[in-house]
Amino acid sequence: MNNIKNIKQIIVFMLLAALIFSACEVVDPLASEQYQKDIYIVGANERIASFNVPFGSQEGTFVSISASGTKRVEQDVEITLRQNDGLIDWYNGKYMLDAKVKYQPLAPSLVNVPSWKATLAAGEIYTRFPFSINTSVLHCDSLYAIGMAIESVSNYQKAEKGTDLVFVLKLVNDWSGNYYLDATKTKLKDDGNSQWIDDGPPTSIRFSRILTATSADAVRFFHESTKETLTEYKNSSFDPSASYFEALGKFGIRFVRTNGNKFTVEAWDSMPILDGEAEYVAGSVDSGFKFWYDYMDGANRYRMSGVFRVLQ
Repeated sequence: MNNIKNIKQIIVFMLLAALIFSACEVVDPLASEQYQKDIYIVGANERIASFNVPFGSQEGTFVSISASGTKRVEQDVEITLRQNDGLIDWYNGKYMLDAKVKYQPLAPSLVNVPSWKATLAAGEIYTRFPFSINTSVLHCDSLYAIGMAIESVSNYQKAEKGTDLVFVLKLVNDWSGNYYLDATKTKLKDDGNSQWIDDGPPTSIRFSRILTATSADAVRFFHESTKETLTEYKNSSFDPSASYFEALGKFGIRFVRTNGNKFTVEAWDSMPILDGEAEYVAGSVDSGFKFWYDYMDGANRYRMSGVFRVLQ
């Protein structure tokens, strides 16, 4: 009887030990997929995203496509996209009603899509959907976009959100971007021998400035401290767009490349530029434009000279 009792005690002990050890086992919560596997366009959650595209005849770009979840896809996913410029109309109607400049679709002749299909390979996080755009004929003050959407996927399913994208083009070149202006403004006078000399002490000019790409070889900026963004005019004008373009006409200036890193200085519209030149210096802490230009303000001639330093 004692032997039977001891055997029963041993069995109970072994069962309890098994339960205790099984309860102490560490389970990796990421060993299996934790969420539904859906296919989506990266950055399309808000349906609109801006992409830097250089000025040029055939500029390559892409959108990325990925899968949700905690693990990579276990088999190839064949994805078919389609162009859907109706998304541009939707966005303009919802968010751009009061804007004078609205997004417009690119002409089909300007977009080259080798294939509307892409493959997210097994074991990969994302894939790219490549295409190219002819931006050489586009205007820097217009808004351009391409509407695209995921049409179908294999093996998995499309996400409920993130399958439609308004691809907005932000036109750039090698010199566009954010700069810091460190310059002087000096009034000039004729010395009697057709030479312009200083007529008083210089005034220091220091502001952050945006240089906007207007073509593959030119950038534009606002003179001195003129307000340079539409947002700034919204705070001080009944018609911000009209005020912005009026200021651009009066105070817009361009650096236009002539050879290598040499540039001329020209008026964008009616800014009375008389003469000037600029040079882009790269590869140093002070990378940017060294420049000077003369202009008229009323009956007086002034000279702006200094540097646009690239903001890092």
